[in-house]
Amino acid sequence: MKKFWIVLLALGLVAGFAMSASAADVKFSGSYYVAGIYVDRPSMDKDQNTYVSPTTGLGQAGPQAFYFQRLRVQTEFRVAEGLNLVTRFDALEKRWGDNSWMGTGDTYNRLGNNAAQIQENIEFERAYLDFTTKIGRFNVGYMNFVSWGTSFHDSDISRAGIKYIVPIGPLTVIAAIEKGPGNAAAKIGGDSNVGTGTLSDGDNNVYDLGAIYKFGAGDAGLIYQKGINKTTRTANRYSDLNIFIPYAKAKLGPVFIEGEAVVGFGDMRKWDSAAAAGSVDVSATQYALYLHAKADIGPAYVGGRFVYLSGDDPTTNTKVEGGLFTPLVSGDSFNPCLIMWNTQYTKWVGQVATRNANSTIGTGGANPFTGASGGMDTYLDNAWVYQIYGGFKPTPKLDIMASVTYAYADKKPYSSWTTAGAVAGTEFLSDVYGTEIDLVAKYKIFDNLEYMAGFAYMLTGDYFKGSNANFNKSDNYLLMHQLTLTF
Repeated sequence: MKKFWIVLLALGLVAGFAMSASAADVKFSGSYYVAGIYVDRPSMDKDQNTYVSPTTGLGQAGPQAFYFQRLRVQTEFRVAEGLNLVTRFDALEKRWGDNSWMGTGDTYNRLGNNAAQIQENIEFERAYLDFTTKIGRFNVGYMNFVSWGTSFHDSDISRAGIKYIVPIGPLTVIAAIEKGPGNAAAKIGGDSNVGTGTLSDGDNNVYDLGAIYKFGAGDAGLIYQKGINKTTRTANRYSDLNIFIPYAKAKLGPVFIEGEAVVGFGDMRKWDSAAAAGSVDVSATQYALYLHAKADIGPAYVGGRFVYLSGDDPTTNTKVEGGLFTPLVSGDSFNPCLIMWNTQYTKWVGQVATRNANSTIGTGGANPFTGASGGMDTYLDNAWVYQIYGGFKPTPKLDIMASVTYAYADKKPYSSWTTAGAVAGTEFLSDVYGTEIDLVAKYKIFDNLEYMAGFAYMLTGDYFKGSNANFNKSDNYLLMHQLTLTF
């Protein structure tokens, strides 16, 4: 009988907790997409490349055709007025029919492509408290920090930290500390690390201080970020970077304009007094500019984008003059094209890689300081980009858009560097990435369900020959369609 009452009491407690939880107001939002894609020549080789690098996994043999998908669900628990718990997870983010799994110790999947997304069925990425007090609003936990101004600098990654937001009339002041991972994902330039950031002198932190001013036609803001990465202290060095990011955007009648700039400086490698003989400090600078204008003309619209990101000069091994968007994981939400610097393309198909003199793929031009690849990866770096686009909406549900994008590198890399940053290879033959023509049609089946069909043709530039003058390069094209549900 005693056991019966114990079990009954336990059931009562469970029911009580369940009823308390259900009393909270719960709000769901998110998205689900499924897409099919065909890529004709991902290797850009007229002979349909047959080489797949065993060390990088890059270099796909022949055309690729597959379906992929992702379910993303954000849940907001409104516990009390001004007190929320926000979580987000991704589920079944994978190619259709791919049952492989990226486990501990695995580097590449069975397709030989390390860019493919292979993971568990459910991956929680965010969980944070959002509460408002008399002195301001606080966010505490894992959340999105790399989101500011326009989409140019934005990324969808999650980091742990604390964010403090204070509205003062039309002005909003933001202060934050971001806790970066102290493991291999956070290292800069291939350095070793001290583990998971548990050591007091081995942290990887970013400190933010910014302000946003809202006016009638739009808003403008400025944020200062200081990043100190000490995960390489076992090698007697660390990095210390300072970044200023101003932006402005406004809607002036039928014209929308926006712009954002990045100015960065500091130390990429700062050696301790106990550094090995011959070790030298490496300074870092980064300049970037993004401009965008769009005009609505009845059911039609036209626009243009300009992007500049400074590149690193390979001949200066004590200075890094650009290429910091990759180590700072900045800009994966900015997708100006369907192939060039498109996150979905590099994630599921692979990076647009370059060649060395021996035709190996994916090895040419990689930077030992920043970790940036010499090819065209997710993060836009070392580039001048010019794009014009135009579209037409014959009905409120249908949008047809075409764009032409031309891009070239700010600095031509060399085929290889030493780990100390000295040039060890041959300069790339050209700085021209190429020209891409995109055609995209979107149709709203329902208000929350959109179907997209896209075509892209890339006139491949000689940059992707790397240092191999004999590489028989080819243009590339893709066909894709995608269903996207938002809720």
